Amino acid sequence: MLETICDVMLDAYKRNWITSRDGNVSIRHHDRDHFYITPSGIRKQTLQPDQFKKIKIISGSGLNEYAWEEMEHTAISSRLTPSGEIPLHFGLQKMMGQHQDEVRVVVHVHPTYCIAAMHAGIDLSTISTDFPELNRYTKVAANVGDVPPTSQKLADECFTKLELDTQGNLKYDIVGIKGHGVVAIDSSPWSAYEHIERLEHICKIVLASKNF
Repeated sequence: MLETICDVMLDAYKRNWITSRDGNVSIRHHDRDHFYITPSGIRKQTLQPDQFKKIKIISGSGLNEYAWEEMEHTAISSRLTPSGEIPLHFGLQKMMGQHQDEVRVVVHVHPTYCIAAMHAGIDLSTISTDFPELNRYTKVAANVGDVPPTSQKLADECFTKLELDTQGNLKYDIVGIKGHGVVAIDSSPWSAYEHIERLEHICKIVLASKNF
C-alpha cells in the first residue's frame, strides 16, 4: 500500500490539492505495532516507498499512555524525518477502533474548494446533508477552526470533531480545518481519498451556486 499512497499523493499534486512538499499520509495494519508515515519536506510527486518513516507505537501501563519512536526502515528513510503532522497521525493510529480487523489510512491534503468553502464561512458538515451522493458514503464532521499547523492543538481539535473515542472508533470519515485543509480516514488509500474527492466536488457546486 505504500506504492498506492505514492500514487494518491501524485494525483493530489496533479489536482492542485497540494504543492510539491505539502500533504501527508499514514497507514497502519491492525495486527502491527507500528505505522508508516510520509516524511517531511519530500516532493510528493516523486515520493517513493523507501522514503516512508516507520513509527513504533509504544503502549504504557495506563489506558491512554502511549508513545512513539522511529524504527529502521531503509537507508534512505533513516536520513529523513517524519511529517510535522505526526501528532495528528499518531493519535489516529495508536488505536484502530472500527478498523481493528483491517487497515487504517489517514490522508491530509489541501483541496481548493473545500478550503475556499470554509474561508467563505461554510461549515462542511451542514452542506453535506443536501447532497445524498455525498452523505450516502461520506460522513462529514464539523469544521476545525483556525489552529496552528503541525501542533498538538490541531491534532486534538481534529480528534474532537471526528469524535475519536478511547477505543479508537471514529464517528466521521472526514474533517475540514479552516484555512488549511482536510483529514480523511478509511481502510485503504483510495477509499480515504474518495471522501475528499466527494466533498471537494460538492464544495465546488455550492460555491458556483453562490447559495450559501
